[in-house]
Amino acid sequence: MADCGVRSRFQGEIIPRQIRALVFDCDGVLFDSKEANVQFYNHILKQVGHPPVHPDQREYIHMHPVRESLFYLLGECPQFEAAIDYCQGIDFRAFNRYLRVEPGLIEVLERARLSYRIALATNRTVSTREVLSHFDLDQYFDFVVSASDVRFPKPHPEAMERIVDAFEVGPGEILYIGDSSVDEALAAVTGVFFAAYKNPNLEAHIHLSHFRELHPILFVDKEDE
Repeated sequence: MADCGVRSRFQGEIIPRQIRALVFDCDGVLFDSKEANVQFYNHILKQVGHPPVHPDQREYIHMHPVRESLFYLLGECPQFEAAIDYCQGIDFRAFNRYLRVEPGLIEVLERARLSYRIALATNRTVSTREVLSHFDLDQYFDFVVSASDVRFPKPHPEAMERIVDAFEVGPGEILYIGDSSVDEALAAVTGVFFAAYKNPNLEAHIHLSHFRELHPILFVDKEDE
């Protein structure tokens, strides 16, 4: 992987005790959602007469908003405009059955809400709040920023800047949990601490393979405070 300045900034650093806020990505962090994404885009592509998603396209559509992903899949053509129009009437709930809540997530959120502010920063768009509600996760988030709420989606810093302002914290008081190069770039440009979830190829302060690994980082001494 090319060195973009992230390695030297993260090397040797640890998560500090002054963390006051947790920010989660959605797809790939709250949920195993890659199959849901593929089913969603295949449904749209079929509607506009286009072949299904290729295996080498899956990573991109996992990380980017709907409009960017459809442009990536279709390019600038009448099919693209037809796909965008069709999206306006899709019932996103039809794809929730392909989502799986990540193991250990609920336990972390239950404990974290006692001591931390919690936010979501996602490149999902209009389906964000519905999917949180469907899985009864909305109760855990103090603030939600989707791609529909900002002018520029991740990795542009706008989403994280909104969270910093809403929580009145500094970047050094935020731990961001993400799973993609988009999340890595967002952490680098905003100066927040970064936990890479199930992706050892990312440059991060810590790498997580399961949410239980956050317990000794987030909750040591918290119960005694």
